[in-house]
Amino acid sequence: MAVALLEDWCRIMSVDDQKSLMVMGIPVDCDEAEIQAILQETLKSLGRYRLLGKIFRKQENANAVLLELMEDIDVSVIPSEVQGKGGVWKVIFKTPNQDTEFLERLNIFLEKEGQTVSSMFRALGHDGVSPATVPCISPELLAHLLGQAMAHAPQPLLPMRYRKLRVFSGSAKPGPEEEPFEVWLEQATEIVKEWPISEAEKKRWLVESLRGPALDLMHIVQADNPAISVEECLEAFKQVFGSLESRRTSQVRYLKTFQEEGEKVSAYLLRLETLLRRAVEKRAIPKNIVDQVRLEQVMAGANLGEVLWCRLRELKDQGPLPNFLELMKVVREEEEEEASFGNENIPGRAGARL
Repeated sequence: MAVALLEDWCRIMSVDDQKSLMVMGIPVDCDEAEIQAILQETLKSLGRYRLLGKIFRKQENANAVLLELMEDIDVSVIPSEVQGKGGVWKVIFKTPNQDTEFLERLNIFLEKEGQTVSSMFRALGHDGVSPATVPCISPELLAHLLGQAMAHAPQPLLPMRYRKLRVFSGSAKPGPEEEPFEVWLEQATEIVKEWPISEAEKKRWLVESLRGPALDLMHIVQADNPAISVEECLEAFKQVFGSLESRRTSQVRYLKTFQEEGEKVSAYLLRLETLLRRAVEKRAIPKNIVDQVRLEQVMAGANLGEVLWCRLRELKDQGPLPNFLELMKVVREEEEEEASFGNENIPGRAGARL
């Protein structure tokens, strides 16, 4: 907030903050004569100036002085710090049009994300900023308000809060700016899982990304059930726009995936799990039989040793069926057992331990 202090001090002294600068971090035992001597030497490239006042900053346990520049200068020659008594003194100043540049850059960034300053603050739960008040807010205060809002926002929200949803229309001939259904669905699903905001806000962001038939579908499902959740909306989109061919493809790809030569069973299981989850997401495999399908595919597609085969057969027949991590534990335990047994039978291994 150093620039804000400079602005306030200049306002009190009735001087132009674009023609003033503030030097901070001056030791309290440094008198005015010493300050003048040091500044005259270190700031001589700035031409004539006058010292308007000195204040004590409790939080830094140091003094600060305000200088008014008497000549027009290029701001590029103003140093950001000077070597003074007790160490480095910081020099605070405003560049021409600093406020305008900051707001322009912020607005350009938000425009790319399909947002505005006011919508950004509204999404963060800060309703005190409107389009009318934004131009009146200094960059320092705007950054401060944004920092406060984000500090109180739930942490999982921060990495993707301002990401704009891609456009999806569901049209037979999508436009160049539109995304295929699978790409749009992936991002929309991420929002449902990660954004800790209200259902109404999620649905508003969802609607803003829709065009054509996709927007029509959203209106239909909301008319049928005004209280419908975003997750239920996405399920409706999967039923209408999801590719049936991709469902069959994901199912076949899973069922025809086998252990490769030289591949450990645990590595095969991990590779298989990625395909299984994709098939479940596309509703090619029912979610309630995932553990059964996983175990059966490992037994059918992996080259299992006799001991591991018997363990998996017992789990299948007697239960309970293991989930992914439980099955991986069984597989890894057997792999380590086989590796240990193999090491013990290597010629010379026993003698090497003696």
